[in-house]
Amino acid sequence: MDDSNDLWINFPKYSQDYIKGIKEFIKNAFPKVAVGEEMLCPCRNCKNIKWKHRDIVYDHLICSGPLSLYANWIVEVSQYRVPDYECNDEAIDLENNIDFGDNLEKMLHRSNGLNSDTKKFYSHLEEGKLPLYQVCTNFSRLTFIVRLYSLKCVHGITESGFGDILELIKEAFPAANIPLSFNAAKSIIRDLGLDYKKIHACPNSCMLYWGENEKDEECKTCGLSRWVVVSKTSTNDNEAEKVPRKVAANVMRYFPLRPRLQRLFMCKDYSKLMSWHALGRKKDGKLRHPADAEAWKNMDALYPHFSSEYRNIRLGVASDGFNPFRSMNINHSTWPIVLVNYNLPPWLCMKIENLILSTLISGPESPKNSIDVYMQPLIALVLKHMMLLLIKHFVRS
Repeated sequence: MDDSNDLWINFPKYSQDYIKGIKEFIKNAFPKVAVGEEMLCPCRNCKNIKWKHRDIVYDHLICSGPLSLYANWIVEVSQYRVPDYECNDEAIDLENNIDFGDNLEKMLHRSNGLNSDTKKFYSHLEEGKLPLYQVCTNFSRLTFIVRLYSLKCVHGITESGFGDILELIKEAFPAANIPLSFNAAKSIIRDLGLDYKKIHACPNSCMLYWGENEKDEECKTCGLSRWVVVSKTSTNDNEAEKVPRKVAANVMRYFPLRPRLQRLFMCKDYSKLMSWHALGRKKDGKLRHPADAEAWKNMDALYPHFSSEYRNIRLGVASDGFNPFRSMNINHSTWPIVLVNYNLPPWLCMKIENLILSTLISGPESPKNSIDVYMQPLIALVLKHMMLLLIKHFVRS
């Protein structure tokens, strides 16, 4: 983008050219990036992190002006005209024009052909557009539930405590559009595909209590027990006593991959971008994307049945340890396993919202070379789908 001073965004905010540019920006941006009745406001005060209505975004950009970081993007969007997404050699930049919900109504009206999980997903999205209460502008019903549930997880609030908080909010604000219990809130999170599965593991990272070993009580390799016994205070006849209770010695969190990939294909623009690596990138011999590399081409040659379908997912795997307690004085290492979606163009695949958290390995020690033990559910899923592709390939042949 040309940064010369003749761009309309550099004109005085009272000028007709500037006002016209802001109107064009909102006209083009709102249908693409808005959620419900609001979009992130890119003004200097809101800094693209606060959701505002169309007229408020207009007022902010006229009065305060845009944040300099988003100035070029605002100009681009103001001049944007919808292009046809065709299969050509030109790279198509849809970074700021992704349509996250323009086909929601059509999908809802055609829901007879969808499975029950997909129906629930779209139903919650539609309900999530409702405001938290009648004049609320900061939260929708869905964003408030997700934010509140996030606080529960971060601060370790118990399920009963979370339910009591919901009841208190409803009692104080009867018009608030929120679920009435923890189970109701959790079902919304689960139906959106944002939940995870707890899988017990050996404290020495020898094995997972998963699959055929799900009911085992001790490790087959080192013999350590699956459980540790802790004492829990209980009251009986007004006398406190310690009651032994078994707790898993090591727990990992697995975030199912399949529903997260399905959500990508529920979005019209993202479903197109999932074939960008084959249909949208420039093919001039320069290395701009992993699809231009020799390793990618070798994979295509080894597995032609897989590479023949452009929408098949190419994932990169990354992992590293960190201390979640923000203290260098504590020797603790939690390891996330993150997946990178290489079907997407390079300006999208490394954005934080497009990285997929697959597994969270609890500390306090690093899994070291045993990290492959914790990757078993992910590897099993990938191998299962590879086998299905092979079967389909041979059936067609």
